[in-house]
Amino acid sequence: MKILIAEDNLIFANTLELIIEELGYELVGVANNANDLLRLHLAMEPDILLLDIQLNGTKDGIDIAYQIMDSKRPVPIIFMTSLQETSLQDNATFERAKATNPFAYLVKPFDALLLQRTIELAFYKYEKGILEEDNFVGWEKDMVIKDCLFVKIEQHLEKVMIQDIMYIDVLTKYTSIHTTKQEYSLRMSLKELYAKLPAGMFMQINRYTLINVNYIEKVDLQDLRIKISGKFHPISRNYKDYVLGRLNIV
Repeated sequence: MKILIAEDNLIFANTLELIIEELGYELVGVANNANDLLRLHLAMEPDILLLDIQLNGTKDGIDIAYQIMDSKRPVPIIFMTSLQETSLQDNATFERAKATNPFAYLVKPFDALLLQRTIELAFYKYEKGILEEDNFVGWEKDMVIKDCLFVKIEQHLEKVMIQDIMYIDVLTKYTSIHTTKQEYSLRMSLKELYAKLPAGMFMQINRYTLINVNYIEKVDLQDLRIKISGKFHPISRNYKDYVLGRLNIV
């Protein structure tokens, strides 16, 4: 399967290249602007387009999706965005994106397994002629609801932004959420809480700890531990290969 990437963030584009190669797909090109993307699309005839909403230049990913959808060789499109990008929470932008009928979407950052499943499902739907209007509704929910958690404190609910969570750990019968602002304790298992978090942003490093990969300051390979906000958290040997595999080591 031939994959074409449109991504303006060089670091994330490089990470995507490595993941696609590891998954055994054929990467036929990477573009960060509309002109290069359209040229590659015509020349390389990809099977799937991974398309970031934000691109360099005057045209964004949604503009390009319209052009490819109306071209002689339309391909299934998987939109990409991040929790930090709030453009889809703007109604006009959301309606523009929805009208392109994307086959799937991914909220960055994401891991190899999620990318593989999304690509395979999008291509399957494309081959079978399946296009669900719900595809984009799910994204709307992710962006406006799943970017936060509501933690019950006595008789009220407090909003906690997911991007502010540095790490989560389990102490005795309570699970503690450590954010950039304060700490919250709740009676919920680590597994249950993990399921409510966006795929790719968090990873488990031992039986009792989840970390937000965006807050990693240092990785001690000798003692197997990760530093976040001045504190070291141990990486258990059972999770070592998984954790090191998730890191973009150069």
